[in-house]
Amino acid sequence: MKKKYTLDVLERNVEKLDKKILLATQTLNAEFCIKYIWDPDTESGSEDAYIYDFDYILSFQKQLTSEQLASALFNIGNNSNPTPTPKNRLLT
Repeated sequence: MKKKYTLDVLERNVEKLDKKILLATQTLNAEFCIKYIWDPDTESGSEDAYIYDFDYILSFQKQLTSEQLASALFNIGNNSNPTPTPKNRLLT
């Protein structure tokens, strides 16, 4: 049995880890998969670019659904340019 790591540990070390091995050996959530595994540029010409689409991720992460991945993608996309709120608005 492969050792399981917390998502926090995986996030801190993601640059040193192989995406295929992560998918095959760890239980990941939708947000982690979108941030670190999914490759939106499947037409980049990279050898592995086609691999990291929703179907490939879901083939390993059986606990996830395409709806969860889509929701995480939407949420992450919306959080990348947050609209000013009282909490994140600069004081002038």
